[in-house]
Order: sequence, then C-alpha cells, then structure tokens
Amino acid sequence: MPTKMRAAAREQDIPVAVANGRQSTGRPVVVGVADHNGWAVLVSAAAVNGQPTVIDRRRVKLIENGVPSQPYHHETLALSDTEAEQLLQKVRRSIAACTALALDRLSADLEPRYRVSAITIRHPPLERLPATVGEVHASYHALCRADGMLYHSAISAAARRRGWKLACHHRGEELERAAAALQVSTQQVERFLNDLRRTLKPPWAAEHRDAFAAAIGRLGQRSGLDRLRADSAANREAR
Repeated sequence: MPTKMRAAAREQDIPVAVANGRQSTGRPVVVGVADHNGWAVLVSAAAVNGQPTVIDRRRVKLIENGVPSQPYHHETLALSDTEAEQLLQKVRRSIAACTALALDRLSADLEPRYRVSAITIRHPPLERLPATVGEVHASYHALCRADGMLYHSAISAAARRRGWKLACHHRGEELERAAAALQVSTQQVERFLNDLRRTLKPPWAAEHRDAFAAAIGRLGQRSGLDRLRADSAANREAR
C-alpha cells in the first residue's frame, strides 16, 4: 500500500450522521484492527441477514507527517535522556490525536445505520512499556517492540474511551475464532474469506482477511450471526 494516504481513506460512500451526544442505535459493528508503526488497517464487520459482511475497509494514519514514527528504534538513540523523553511526549500526543480522529471518522461514517460496539486487535507486543526511554534502550527485546506499543496502547485507550469493548487475540487464532462463531470448520472460513476477493474491490490482502476473521469471532450470535451459508461469499460491502 502507498505510504501517503489520507487519515481515513474511505472505500465506499456511507452516509454521515451527527450523533449530537446520543448513542447510536444502529446495527452493531466489530472493527478488526491490523496495527502497524504509523498506520493501521480497519475492517468493520456486521451480521447482515445473519451472515458476516464487510461494512467498511480503510487504512488510517496514526501519526502526523514529519513526526518520527519509530522514535525508540531510531531518533532517541542519538539524544540525551531529557531530549529523548521530550521527543517521546511529542510522538505520543501526535499518535493520540491521529488515532482519535481516525476512530471518530469511522464512527461518524458508519452512523446512523451502524454503531461500533467493539474492536479486535492482536495482543500487545509487550506486557508493559518500560517507564523511560533509557529502560527501553537497555533491553533489545523491548527496543524491538516499544514503538509498536505506542500505537497499540493508543488504539486500545481510544476504544475504551468511546465505550467500545476491546478483544485481544494472538496471531493465528483468527480463523479458529471465526469458525467457532460461524459453527463451521476453519477450512470453510478460509475459503469464504478468500472467495471475497471476487466480490470486494482491492485491497483484500492477508491482513484484511485476518482482521475480518477476528471481528467475526467477536460478533458471535448475540449480534444476529447465523451459521455460515454456502452462498455467503456473494456478500458485498454493505452501504
């Protein structure tokens, strides 16, 4: 994917509604997140006619242009402790602002027909982020994962502030969770996800499929999800 994209590049037209402080009563949506350093892919899923349906796909920026996207691994290595902490605070503020903007735009674009109820995201790369830049630099294990923690933490915190449930999963569990929710085998889920390439416009890469599968696993029967039907691959992005 190109590196320079709008903060919330929409892939279809969805009516925008102003919530005016009221909670949306639309169909529940789970957003599958594939997070990266500086950006993320969001795949929104809902049960439409009992079947899992892609409601929205977008790539969003999680940091402003010109702000270091991997400060622990690069820029802070050449700075004093004080300068490094100051830079990190600037990075955190930028990530928080961009993440909030991305999630607010997604929510507004989906309303009033849909409402975000939860997000799914892989477990964080570290159990906790060390308190100082110096502590991160002292551990190669932490250094390789600390930048990713900045984005994961920002996404998780922003979701919680909006009252969205947060469901974490390990890499590779997505198909099993979707299969359990749809009451079919993992092979059937994988075939369903791959077949969507015929009905959805690109991009529909592995990370889109994994994010969608994780979201399906969270949707479950409480969202009106039924057993996967053989013709479900015909579902197109809902509008």
